[in-house]
Amino acid sequence: LLYTASHGMPVKPLSVSEYPLKVTRDDTENGQAVLHIEVEEDRVERHLQRAHQKVSARVNIPGFRKGKAPRRIVEQFVGREYLFEEAMETLVPEAVGVAVEESEIEGTHTPPQVDVIEREPIVKIDAIVALPPKATLGDYKRLKFDDQIEEVTEEQVKEQIEQVRESQATWEPVSRASRNDDLLTISTTGLVAGENFTSSESDDYLIEARSMNPIPGFAEQLKGLKKGGSRKFELPVPDDYPNDKFAGKTAQFSVEVSAVKKKELPKLTDALAASLGENFKTVAELRMRISENLEAQAKDGLRRSLEEKIVDALVEDAEFVISPMIIDHEAEHVLDDQQRQLAQYNIDFQQYLKGIGKTSEEIVAEAKDSAELRLKRSLVIDTLVETEKTVVSDDDVAAEIAVMQESPQYASENLDTDDARDAVRRILHRRSAMDNAIELTHQPGDSKRSAAKKSKTTKTEKTTTVKSTAAKKTTGTARVKTPRRAVKTEK
Repeated sequence: LLYTASHGMPVKPLSVSEYPLKVTRDDTENGQAVLHIEVEEDRVERHLQRAHQKVSARVNIPGFRKGKAPRRIVEQFVGREYLFEEAMETLVPEAVGVAVEESEIEGTHTPPQVDVIEREPIVKIDAIVALPPKATLGDYKRLKFDDQIEEVTEEQVKEQIEQVRESQATWEPVSRASRNDDLLTISTTGLVAGENFTSSESDDYLIEARSMNPIPGFAEQLKGLKKGGSRKFELPVPDDYPNDKFAGKTAQFSVEVSAVKKKELPKLTDALAASLGENFKTVAELRMRISENLEAQAKDGLRRSLEEKIVDALVEDAEFVISPMIIDHEAEHVLDDQQRQLAQYNIDFQQYLKGIGKTSEEIVAEAKDSAELRLKRSLVIDTLVETEKTVVSDDDVAAEIAVMQESPQYASENLDTDDARDAVRRILHRRSAMDNAIELTHQPGDSKRSAAKKSKTTKTEKTTTVKSTAAKKTTGTARVKTPRRAVKTEK
């Protein structure tokens, strides 16, 4: 173990055999252990000597060069208490580290809570250490899920075809007045109380219904303008506008239009299919690829849904022993991530809290809840891996890394390291355990038998069922990926 002293230099801890510690351990019921540590005088003396060297090197003592004053003189000059405090900065973390190692407590990346309860004649330290969290799974093999894979409909394929056409659309100049969904080239000046609110020169602007750019109502004012036309108008700036300087005031706009264009969708032809660069020659091949990819997406969606349900059920049925210290530590990471994301958009954290109407205490409580749930979900999966006794070979890891390196996401990363291989091995263990859990719990045949029973309903009931199913499928089309991704060959 290496610990860093206050001056930033690494300090190698003294071994138990060199300067033994007296350590007793009391385990609590909340996943923590209290280590009662007594530090022997020789170890304290060693750190006092180190403290003397550090202090004498940075303090000017009359009659001595820096670093050359004897310890007795240094103690007289700065006081023994000061020297003792300096020694404690390295002594305490080292003693706690050695005590944890001697107690054979597995690390959790959660800093211990340390309290120096006595300094003289013997240094006594109490350290509360978080023990590795544990989960005891319920009888997950009794879980049954009858989810069916969502069938790919002709409507979904048509929707993807239309998105392909949209992606290949062109903008053609028109001489008519502008309307919704037209693309205008405009120059804009916007003032609020004489100050510049917005300005642009020859920028493209798409007229969209209920557009908020730059403020509500702006897009509506552009409808009806032709090439070479202009318009002046006023609009209220919303009270919740991000810039308080303009919020709630009136903006005066002056707009000049230099071009009006409408969208032209290409016809669905073999030539269009061939132009996509995906080795298509005909529209039929394009349709087939889209259908295949939609089916693959449906399978992936079903698996993700089953994984979520299984993990949720595991968490609900499991018994956990998790140290509150671990939850607090993870919550700090949640809050740090949240504030880092806000900082990327130059959003002040206190302004964010004001905007969402929550207090710091509420945000901290939510972060703890989120951290606890995340810990539990991860813990049940790892416990499932242990229960299922999954096996992952070195060849499996190498094959997975080879696939990952083909992805742009990992193109610049070095995956030929022990840490990377260990991370990939853990992923494969989890995937294998989840495969086993899905195989045990997924019984889609149950829903088929249930559907067969329902088929004996009245004609009216049948009609209602068909309409309901159709409605569900229509809703599902909103989750289809973009056309480029939909037609791309998935590896």
